[in-house]
This record gives sequence, C-alpha cells and structure tokens, in this order.
Amino acid sequence: MKYNVSPLTCGRCVGRITEALLAIDSAARVGVDLAAGTVEAEGYFDVANVVTTLAAIGYAASPAISAASADIDSTAGAGCCGTCHA
Repeated sequence: MKYNVSPLTCGRCVGRITEALLAIDSAARVGVDLAAGTVEAEGYFDVANVVTTLAAIGYAASPAISAASADIDSTAGAGCCGTCHA
C-alpha cells in the first residue's frame, strides 16, 4: 500500500522509515520516494500500524489514494462496498 508521508527530506528519512517498517515485518518490501513524498510498503501490517509506527518516529502518514482507487470508490453506492480497494 502507498502512503503520503511528511516530512521526507533526505536519505536519513529513508533509512529511519525503512528500519521502522522492517521492525514490524522483517520480510516487508519498503520503497520510499522522496520527490513524491510517498512510501510504498507491502508486508504483514495494517494501515493503523504503519501510521502509528511512523508517527512514533516523527512522520505524519496517511494512505495515498490513487486516481484509479478514487474512481472505483465512487461506485460504492452502485454495489461496491469499497473494502477490497483500500
């Protein structure tokens, strides 16, 4: 899942965020895009766990919503509950 994270300013941010998420799941895949201000993390953790973990080390994080997800979620009233797109 992709997260908007701030502040992302340097390689130290990349290292701290990667280390924190790998502490939750050592087999996780973590990618940090400094220019976009995003972190992509795939592993055995949920959104709340990622947000809380990053907040504990000084970063604000929230799930990033792509245009495709927004389009899918807008159909929620037309039979899609939206939970599989989170």
